[in-house]
Amino acid sequence: METILTGIEAMQWAREISKVPDGTFTIAFYPYSRQLGRASDKLKIVHGCKWRAQLPKERFEIDADNLLLYTDGEGNPKMCYRILIRFIGFPNDGYKLHKIDWL
Repeated sequence: METILTGIEAMQWAREISKVPDGTFTIAFYPYSRQLGRASDKLKIVHGCKWRAQLPKERFEIDADNLLLYTDGEGNPKMCYRILIRFIGFPNDGYKLHKIDWL
């Protein structure tokens, strides 16, 4: 049976797992292009993610609460719109991707 997490649960788990030294998560989301003004129709999967704080040089035109700020598996700072995240995986079950319900 597929596990479905609420968006709030998924973000809390991601934040908490990132506090553990080797704690990472995997996300699958639709990338959004600000230049085109639309999201891609292909899911992007990023492994080895860790929650991160906003960097001093980052200023957002939108409310930062709408974004997931993370580092990828190589430690590069990244961000994506939370609402476009469709699946998330955690180490406790082998990074199996769980569907996220945002409603």
